[in-house]
Amino acid sequence: MATAPTELLLVRHGEADSNRDGRFGGWSPVPLTERGRAQAARAAAELVERRPVAVITSDIVRAVETAAPICAALGVTARHEPGLRERSLGVFDGLAFAEAEARYPDLWRRLIARDPDAVPEGGETAAAVFARVSGAIARIVADHAGQRVVVVTHGLALFHVFSYVCGLGVPSPDAPVFVLVDNASITHVEHRAGDRWRIVTINDTAHLRGM
Repeated sequence: MATAPTELLLVRHGEADSNRDGRFGGWSPVPLTERGRAQAARAAAELVERRPVAVITSDIVRAVETAAPICAALGVTARHEPGLRERSLGVFDGLAFAEAEARYPDLWRRLIARDPDAVPEGGETAAAVFARVSGAIARIVADHAGQRVVVVTHGLALFHVFSYVCGLGVPSPDAPVFVLVDNASITHVEHRAGDRWRIVTINDTAHLRGM
């Protein structure tokens, strides 16, 4: 009998204050908006139908708040995994885009131009984020072999998950593809024998229809 795949239901957190207000979220403790909480509830109702056995979440507030109704619906306790955090941009975290541009004009221009060496003070390089996120996904797969689990994380972190699953390695400025999924969307991937991956769905937002 073939070994059952390990299924990851990857959820981006619901809309947060930073998304609504045009700010860098990063590691800042911004909460969900009212709309974000409603999105999380919709995601929870959808995920109950898929019967996952566990919920693993980034330990940043907006992800934890998204995981809460999912855990309540499933009757489980979330496991916090710091490796699933969003990329930190150091001194940019929590700043409005206009504020960051005004305070750090040169660094802002380089960052927007996707200069890989443009890392704000205290921020993370793309290589550091990829190592952290891919390590977290590898641990989750090892801990939940053959099971279906929910993973709640962030937009750029999910792009690094995509790069890992597709074998693309550390995202680079000249990468031929970029993936940014919507708030409270569900992306379904399977890890199979031989360290192979299957992408089932990307950015599924059917449960958010009408919002």
